[in-house]
Amino acid sequence: MTETMDQIYSSWANRLRKNQGIRSLMDDLGKATGHPDEILLGGGNPAHIPEAEEIFQDVFASLAKDPNVKSLLGDYQAPIGNDHFREVAAEYLSPLLQSNLKKENIAFLNGSQNAYSYLLNLHSGPMADGSFKKILLPIVPEYIGYADQTINEGTFIANPPNVVPTGKNRFRYELDKRSFDLTDVGALAISRPTNPTGNILPLSDLEWMEEKTKPKNIPLLIDLAYGNPFPNLIGNEAPIHYESGRTISLSFSKIGLPGVRLGIVISDSDTIETVSSFSAVGNLAVGNLGVYMMELLFQRDILPKLSINILRPFYEAKRDQALALFTTAFQKMGVDYEIHDPMGGFFLWIRFPSLSISNQKLYHLCKDKRLFIVSGHYFFPGLNTDFSHTEECIRLTYCRKEEELARGAQILAEIVASHQAKSK
Repeated sequence: MTETMDQIYSSWANRLRKNQGIRSLMDDLGKATGHPDEILLGGGNPAHIPEAEEIFQDVFASLAKDPNVKSLLGDYQAPIGNDHFREVAAEYLSPLLQSNLKKENIAFLNGSQNAYSYLLNLHSGPMADGSFKKILLPIVPEYIGYADQTINEGTFIANPPNVVPTGKNRFRYELDKRSFDLTDVGALAISRPTNPTGNILPLSDLEWMEEKTKPKNIPLLIDLAYGNPFPNLIGNEAPIHYESGRTISLSFSKIGLPGVRLGIVISDSDTIETVSSFSAVGNLAVGNLGVYMMELLFQRDILPKLSINILRPFYEAKRDQALALFTTAFQKMGVDYEIHDPMGGFFLWIRFPSLSISNQKLYHLCKDKRLFIVSGHYFFPGLNTDFSHTEECIRLTYCRKEEELARGAQILAEIVASHQAKSK
């Protein structure tokens, strides 16, 4: 018989033991059974695209045949990558990000999730001058994975968006410039395209924010996991470039290599040096496989062409397919719905204005039917004002096969239709 003991944990540990959005999402991904009736529309896995996977397999095979494979398997990197790989990345990324990067501007981490666990704590909490700084999310909803990364509680503050109708059953979130308070703010954080909505903030909004933040020396953290220069799922929107005051993160996950766990941080040398200290304590070193694959992908100049010629057309076709399937199912069942304009990334953000239950309850009802979605209430960390979308929205991926999307649309439409208020 196994005895259990009442343990006393830290406040941070107790917070993490509670219901977290990111853990719920990843548990759903990891505990999928492969049952033929499972419909996995909740996670952030990229699609398996044969043309892309052939390229990655060829790169992987080249590494396996390389005489230096013993270093790949048997040696540690430096905490944020050896100088050689950092120089390779700086040289390659400079023209893509319209900047003159040096290795001192580059850090490799074990995924951008890992990178943000350092960056958010670097700029928030109790500071050396005795102040307490917070992370401002200038527009929510925002990425589910930020919420529980800071050691200190009460670290996030968030601005609700302006909700702008853009067509029948369609809308878009826009930055509300009337409520932009930088009091006690240590950094701003945005994703572009935004996860979960696919929104892409215009460059003019970023420049407007930086007019306010730069005089106060407040950095802007920009998560480009779905953005330029790869996988570049930004439609016709202008790309981001690197400049002083910005910390940019890139990821190999959404190009189709989530298992490699490589994130790239581009920032000023002092931030990079500090991140190196975080990484040495938290990881010892960045993993080898990602940086070795990166070198070959950069040497062969694969990723820009892959992004434009394969990834973007594939995901835009999947988006259009999903929009058609869900629109048809919703209209057939008389569902009251709105979809955020999916400008980039690979998710649909759907609002049900007449839903008579919470989106979290909807998640559980869908899960009972083996349909996995993500409840939208997780995507509003730091928002302290009433905003109906926090209880009315869900996120789902359109990276799955057409038949799976169609079954998911039908099940979701049936459940929502049976839980709609008759009048609102």
